[in-house]
Parts: sequence; C-alpha cells; structure tokens
Amino acid sequence: MAKTFITSFLGLFVFIANFVSCLANDAALPTIFILRDSTADVGTNSFIPDSQARADFPQSGVDFPHGRPTGRFSNGFNIAGYLTKLLGLRRSPPPYIFLINQTSGHHKLSHAGVNFASRGSDLLDTTGSKLVRPVCEHQKIFPLIWT
Repeated sequence: MAKTFITSFLGLFVFIANFVSCLANDAALPTIFILRDSTADVGTNSFIPDSQARADFPQSGVDFPHGRPTGRFSNGFNIAGYLTKLLGLRRSPPPYIFLINQTSGHHKLSHAGVNFASRGSDLLDTTGSKLVRPVCEHQKIFPLIWT
C-alpha cells in the first residue's frame, strides 16, 4: 500500500513539475499520452470484444455530459478527464483502439493525444492477461498511431 502511494505521489509530482514548466515557458501542449489503469481508462476495454473488464453499463456515465455510458470506471469524469480540462483541452484523448478501428485507413494522432489506459493492465505481461491487453502490446501499437 505504501509503495503504491509513493509511486502515485511521485508520478503526480513529475506531472505537476512538467505542467508548471510548460506554463512558465508559455509552451503549447500539442498532445498527451495517458498510460494507467482503470482510474484513467476512457473506454479502452469497451473496444476489446472479449474483455471481461468493461464499464459500458448505464450507471457508468450518469454524471457525464449527455448521461450515457462512456466506458469509464466512474459515473462521470475520471482522472484523465480532469487532467485534460486542467491542461485546457476540450476533452480526453480517445482510446487507442478507437483510433486503430477507424475505417478511414488513417491512424492519425488526434490533436488531443491518445489514451492507452486500460483497467486490469499492468507492467507485468501476466497481470490481467486474460482480461485486457498487457502494456507490452501497447508498444506495438505506437507506430500505428504515429503514422
């Protein structure tokens, strides 16, 4: 528990330090990449057909604009939504699987970025491997998103 708290605190500290640095330099934030677990998942698991870790139920969006299920593991905005609002972006970056499944043939990086967060994912390939795609699979997807 203490290890998780320290890791989360360190991650938040690094994020805030980078954010303050951007504000100090008046640099525009072109894109963001979100890598986490269910606390930042914006619907990634809803695009994995055989995933057992889904949140596309009516109660998972009642406080979100338009009150419909979003795939988030909350009843409204999650940490990814609040961070993107804090950064001045209009909405959270879409799930990477959404971008890959687009029928246009192009997997262009959206102006907001890409969300790789997925409930049940972990740095270890074996954790949640039966529920979601492990983080090592995300590394294979980066070139598809960038092109």
